[in-house]
Amino acid sequence: MILNETQDRPKMKKTIILGFDGASPDLIKQWAEQNELPNFKKIIDTGIHGPLKTTIPPLTPCAWSSLITGKNPGKHGIYDFFYLNEQHEMKIHSSVNRSSKDLWEYLTENNLKSFVFNVPFTYPPKNINGIMVSDFTTPSTEADFTHPPELKKEILEKHPDFKISEKSKFSENEKSKKEFQDEAFRLADLRYKVAIDLMKNQDFDFAMIVFMLIDHMQHWYWKYMDKNHPKYQKDSSLEDTIKNAYKKMDSFLGKFIQTFPNHNIIIVSDHGGGPYYKDVTINKWLMDENYLFLKKNRSFQKSIANKIGTNKLISKGLNLGLWKFISSSPRIKELIQKKLLLTYNDIDWDKTLAYSYGYYGPIYINKDIVKSVEELQKLKNEIKEKLKKIKDPITKEVLIKQIWDREELYSGEKSDILPDIVINMGDFSYACSSTFPFSSNEIFSEPKTFKTGDHTQYGIFMACGSDIKKGKEIKNATIYDTAPTILHIFNIPIPKDMDGKVLREIFKEDSEFVKPITYQSNEGKYDKKEKAMQQKALTDKDEEKTKERLRDLGYL
Repeated sequence: MILNETQDRPKMKKTIILGFDGASPDLIKQWAEQNELPNFKKIIDTGIHGPLKTTIPPLTPCAWSSLITGKNPGKHGIYDFFYLNEQHEMKIHSSVNRSSKDLWEYLTENNLKSFVFNVPFTYPPKNINGIMVSDFTTPSTEADFTHPPELKKEILEKHPDFKISEKSKFSENEKSKKEFQDEAFRLADLRYKVAIDLMKNQDFDFAMIVFMLIDHMQHWYWKYMDKNHPKYQKDSSLEDTIKNAYKKMDSFLGKFIQTFPNHNIIIVSDHGGGPYYKDVTINKWLMDENYLFLKKNRSFQKSIANKIGTNKLISKGLNLGLWKFISSSPRIKELIQKKLLLTYNDIDWDKTLAYSYGYYGPIYINKDIVKSVEELQKLKNEIKEKLKKIKDPITKEVLIKQIWDREELYSGEKSDILPDIVINMGDFSYACSSTFPFSSNEIFSEPKTFKTGDHTQYGIFMACGSDIKKGKEIKNATIYDTAPTILHIFNIPIPKDMDGKVLREIFKEDSEFVKPITYQSNEGKYDKKEKAMQQKALTDKDEEKTKERLRDLGYL
């Protein structure tokens, strides 16, 4: 190893964060009570546990970015997987886009070493004091996905089968369902092995490791577990897939505790998991309400496809076998979709007042047309009142469970790039296509992927260690609280612009961590220009590779 050297620095308790993306407190409680998750149960009985309120929306990019910065998306600037540039082109977010310091950057400034492994949206990796191995947004193993860069060679030589994410793609045929499941579990085992090997040979003060297995299994296999899901399918070989993912993470948790018995360990997730029911095309609704207009000179193919309905057109024009073949080739599929589906470049921006962009259907006001504060608020109020009346045509239930103005949720210098209206559709069990804003000519449609599970508002917060209280439940933790709590453990003053609080209530009364909280006025020694120079922006080729992976994982 190249980072074995130690430095003179204060002796303090070492801390590990284990992230289990998508882990739900209700499922952990249920299976722990049934003795299916012995290590989670032990922490519930002898440590700290409770729900972790996540961001709105409960989406991986903004949630993990908020956890590692302690700030809301209005400050760090990452809201969804993608953003629209000034040419209305879809661009993928990366660590370069995050406008606030990650907690390991504070640790680096204070001569503390970090081990960061597979934390979402850490590609490209940063120049920190320690080790960083980036996540599933890495284009491929050909990219420089480690810091230091030479660590990549060491990993690939020792673990030649190391992968960024699953290579196989989930579909409804029996072979694919089994292959995707098996590969996902193998990849989780491999990631655990690589992480442990590196940690045993690395002197670190702080470590954070994230596993994606639970989230990926919940997205694709929910209908095999949930008998109340409208698409419930009985399959004895798949009904325990999600439970087995939790059991796999439980085994990892036990091994980490056994391997690092003198460390405080904090367990978190970025959101929970729940059912996914339908796609919603908010832009279709905005068109129907005369808030969004299309260009009249759009292509003939797109006009016909939109009129007939792309889903119906494809089902009539292509037999099922051919469509499965096309679906298996993301590039061919995207080419066909681009020819048939309307994009943001087909919007008449000189007439459009509002449009939707993003996974959970947030709405943006076109500020080139709506310029005054009074006009803006009047339009927002009008749209919100109409949104409240939308109902699912099948269930007859009101779609919008909650609705917010941007200012109710976000604050900071990046707030102006965030949506003006944020909505919760069916407790986040309905969502939109991120890449194709007019993927259906109907407001409600069947999902365009095989996904039957999605995200919920509460993840998990758990902790164990010699400084942690025994058998206590915490009820008010938010995703913003983790970063300031870690800084407090390491005697680093908390920046006043962090939105989270230090969770002092998790520590024993005689722990050194019940000490008074100290603050600093701002982020401190942070040069955004220097940060930008240290990191490479994603090339077009990188973006295409990452888009392809996100498609396979069901995010597009």
